[in-house]
Amino acid sequence: MVTEKTLVATAIANGDPGPAAAALVEQLRGTLGETKPAFVLVFASTKQPLRDIMPELTAAFSPAPILGASTAGEFTESSIAKLSVSAIAVAGAFELHSGIGRNLKASPERAVAEAVARLPREVDGLPHRTAILLLDPLAGVSEEVTLLTADALGTDNPVPLAGGAAGDDLGMSTTWVACSDEVETDAVVVATIHSKHRLGIGVQHGHVPLSSPLEVTKSEGATVYEIEGRPAWDVWAEQTRPSAAKRGVDPATLSDADLGAYLLRYEAGLASGDSMKIRAPLSRGEDGSLGFACGIPQGAVIRITESEPVAQVEAARQAARRAKEGLDRDPAGAIVFDCICRNLILGDEFDAAVHGMSEELGGVPLAGFETYGEIALDVGDMSGFHNTTTVVLALPS
Repeated sequence: MVTEKTLVATAIANGDPGPAAAALVEQLRGTLGETKPAFVLVFASTKQPLRDIMPELTAAFSPAPILGASTAGEFTESSIAKLSVSAIAVAGAFELHSGIGRNLKASPERAVAEAVARLPREVDGLPHRTAILLLDPLAGVSEEVTLLTADALGTDNPVPLAGGAAGDDLGMSTTWVACSDEVETDAVVVATIHSKHRLGIGVQHGHVPLSSPLEVTKSEGATVYEIEGRPAWDVWAEQTRPSAAKRGVDPATLSDADLGAYLLRYEAGLASGDSMKIRAPLSRGEDGSLGFACGIPQGAVIRITESEPVAQVEAARQAARRAKEGLDRDPAGAIVFDCICRNLILGDEFDAAVHGMSEELGGVPLAGFETYGEIALDVGDMSGFHNTTTVVLALPS
């Protein structure tokens, strides 16, 4: 049975891959009944590998296309988990087309071209087009891929784009993306959702500037060696010391175990129009360099930012509100791409952020995963790839 009215089902399960996949199918069918989904998304931890999960979901919901990504955390509107697998099935006036591109690191251009090669520009009766992008961030080309995808989908009629970078439970070793029975690492999945009504995208971070503008004077790839002609860490410590002192923390005496949490509280803000893209520092080198989650170009101007849990929770709500505002009718559900860095900042308060998003959308079902980077690019907005940010893709009723 098919339906014009949007119906959204979510599910979450843990344990071994076989039983977990069966539990997902049972939960989704419990909501869908006899209704056939238009598409399904699956977000799986390293304990439920996509290679094991995807065949079960594909068999259960064929011919609906199924997209997947490995994760660093999973959630639905009612449950926040680790080492689990979440899923969302969407039925209604939608048609999803998808493709996968391989060898992403060697040639982002070829991988994106492969992924979009068979995607239609138009579908009769479904005038709106929105894209989902899932990628392997360890290929090191996330922002480039985001912009390449936007260009490949058509600059004459720009397509709003949302998505996330796959994770591997902070192993930082291998991440995976999936397009039905194709499961790959070093790859990108691009999908276009053709719909009768417009989808809404909301994006927001919870960071405020702490420093004045600072120039990156020496960098290579994702490593920043110098800021304002000095070792990057020296500048970071100097600029953040007054704020940290209020919490009884001295950056000069940080242990290696405490450094990661410190850096996630004080991240880089890269100018993007009237706002900022957040760039997460992840490590400190012996030479005083800082390693980031994605490239920081030499000559870039950044501001060191500060983030508090209460601001992160409010940012999630704002992202949901903005996604809702992008709809032309009430929301029926949402897909959420939320950074693992936000979970590390929020700790036990992460569930408040997830529940807040659902409340802002009217208590609708939602599902998502904790990413290694988020993607949000709307018409006229070249913000692209983000860190420590919430992206909400709202589905119309």
